[in-house]
Amino acid sequence: MALSKRFESPIRWYLAVLFLGLVASGFVGSPYGKFQLQRIVEMLLLVGVLAWSYRRQSDGALNASATSGWYGLGLVGFGLTALLAGWSGPIPWISLAFTGLTWMQFGLLPQLRTAWERYGEDGIRLLALFGFCLVGLDVALWLVMHAHALPVYTWVRKINAFGQIDFQAPYLFLNPRWGNQYSVLLLWTFVPLLHQLQRGAVQRFQGFWWAICWLVPIVCWLQIVLTEGDGAFLASCLGAAVLGLFAALSQGAQRQFWLRCLGLVVVGSVVAWLVSYGLEAGSFFANLLQRNSQEVSKGVVTAEMGRADLRLLNWMLYGLASLQWPIWGVGIQVIPQGSPVCGPHSLPVELLYWTGLLGSAAAALLTTGFWPRRLGELVRSQSLAGLLSPMLVALFAYQLIDDIWLKPASLALLLLVLAAVMRPQPTSGGPLKPFALSFQSYRFLALLGLLMIVISVVRPGGVGWGPSPLVSLPGKDCLLFF
Repeated sequence: MALSKRFESPIRWYLAVLFLGLVASGFVGSPYGKFQLQRIVEMLLLVGVLAWSYRRQSDGALNASATSGWYGLGLVGFGLTALLAGWSGPIPWISLAFTGLTWMQFGLLPQLRTAWERYGEDGIRLLALFGFCLVGLDVALWLVMHAHALPVYTWVRKINAFGQIDFQAPYLFLNPRWGNQYSVLLLWTFVPLLHQLQRGAVQRFQGFWWAICWLVPIVCWLQIVLTEGDGAFLASCLGAAVLGLFAALSQGAQRQFWLRCLGLVVVGSVVAWLVSYGLEAGSFFANLLQRNSQEVSKGVVTAEMGRADLRLLNWMLYGLASLQWPIWGVGIQVIPQGSPVCGPHSLPVELLYWTGLLGSAAAALLTTGFWPRRLGELVRSQSLAGLLSPMLVALFAYQLIDDIWLKPASLALLLLVLAAVMRPQPTSGGPLKPFALSFQSYRFLALLGLLMIVISVVRPGGVGWGPSPLVSLPGKDCLLFF
């Protein structure tokens, strides 16, 4: 009975399953096996939240408007556009699964938002603890590999003179960029935790939670700096700028709070630089501009050779390819002819090619479920949406140069954190009233999305256990979500 009550909050069991699943995947040496296990964990969490949404509730709660009509219009519009693009494109059954995944993710967000409204104080403490443990573990593994002069994010076994394995190093993520995605999202969990600590909402183990509050930004910055995550660094700097802006727009105790948050972010980045410098792991800050300028200069050379090996040129390739299907795109996740990589690493570029102008416009409408109508609402707000505003800014900036939305581990975390910052205001009237969908309607869309995924799995030409031959490159398999 006590254990059941402890896990009454879906946030608790969600984080527990996600953490255990990611740690278990760290001991899978094969990249394909690791990827498969992580996507299984993501699907288990999606199905778990869907099952939780069928708990006993009143008819009034089920039929109440879950969020704004703009969000509902965006979700329905994107799903229908993606279905049209996929059906008319070269990989219809794979696109069907991705559309189903979209409806599951965004259909379950309003359901999880109600959990944050009820269990938010406990949930944010656990999310910060989750961030410290998982990112801290990733940093610890990096340090172990560095100490043994071994390549990081690689399954390594060393054989001794007797032919026995005497050293074996696990790794959590397939590459440092996937690890950066967790750091970008979890770095900001210390902000609402600090808010709880300052107003005395934490009564037990205060010293422990103060330590977590300080350590979260340190380990996240360490992960970004040690792995030379340029995009994650720039996105996190924008998040820090939001803290500075909020401090400038505030007064009194509120200004002191935002300044203290900014101070913790600065301290974390300084500690990360000192550790990196002490380990002689490379001068991250000194080489930041050099690394990015080289991509542009080398990109000019490769363009003259007719290649698109670098990110900037691949964006151009996807952009030109989207002109052939400008209205509704070609389906998710088609690779344009001539591309040497599995994706452009930019969400707006991907959406434009896969779902065209209609799908991109619908995706933009989905973001209205998270942004406030006025900046002052965030500055003065003491809600999770206001306190986690830097995370939203960092996330949307990071999407310009990376694709969190196609990685199972990152999608699992996104479902939870986006639910925490989702706006609850429903549309009470006007022309968008039919799209102010109820909780029951969003639950039906999520269930429909699960059915679409199942159909794609059992249908030949749909998603499979391993990399799909329909979405691959010469000599290279592309790890899709499915």
